Amino acid sequence: MFRMFVGVVSLSLLLLLGCGGDQPQNDDTTGDVISGEAADETVDEEIVEESLLYPGGKLDPAMVTSDVAVGTRALNEAYFAWVGKEVTLVAYPYIRYGEEVVVEDRLRLVDDPESTDELATAIFDEPVNRTVMRGEIIAVRGIVEEGFTGPELTGAVFVDAPDAFERIETSPWVYAGEPIPVDQFNEMFNVWIGKEVTVEGHYHSSTTSTTDYGVTIRIDLTHPEDTSTKLVACEMTERLSDVSDSLIMAERSGVQIRGTIADAFFDRVKLEGCVLLNR
Repeated sequence: MFRMFVGVVSLSLLLLLGCGGDQPQNDDTTGDVISGEAADETVDEEIVEESLLYPGGKLDPAMVTSDVAVGTRALNEAYFAWVGKEVTLVAYPYIRYGEEVVVEDRLRLVDDPESTDELATAIFDEPVNRTVMRGEIIAVRGIVEEGFTGPELTGAVFVDAPDAFERIETSPWVYAGEPIPVDQFNEMFNVWIGKEVTVEGHYHSSTTSTTDYGVTIRIDLTHPEDTSTKLVACEMTERLSDVSDSLIMAERSGVQIRGTIADAFFDRVKLEGCVLLNR
């Protein structure tokens, strides 16, 4: 369960020009951020629409900074945006020894024939008994899932492969089935990892656990419209003071916590090195 598309400059500029609004704003009813900058009436609206990789209400990781709070639901949705989608990846097969391998039910995918850096794994429902060669460009289609070593394509099938790797302009919100180079997909899948964010949500609960590695204090945040579903898990740098603890219990809504996205914690986004900002 790990991760790592920052938009090209020209594309980001078009996005900045076309989304509307002076600064990213919090929607008080949802806690989610709508991103964008002032519109320029001279920009061709059709071009902007075609280039809009992050529709209204969807978080563009290139636009999110820790200076503006994002909602728990928007962050969770953005982090897991690729999960459950059917995608086609273009890659080389990982072959540890020799020049060929017979594919059974799993195949690790790399972006260079000599690389040992697994960027995704194709998982087939049953042995396919297909021989692939070192340096052969292949394409597989499947449903994206979180894996222990990175993204996995479940229910994978081989499809016709292109002649070369070609990066495309896409996002999980507009993807329409085009073949994606495995290295580009890995980047987009993991784009939130290591990003410092400020998240705003409804306080659900705190948990303190002691292990051989020390004491971990975690605060779970939900969305004000669904306070039972945990969306973000924040590992705090220290225990809350008695005052902060009392305040957060007395007023659970609008809690803001800043931290660095680490990976997923079950179905929650996990933040590490977290500090409470407004209690």
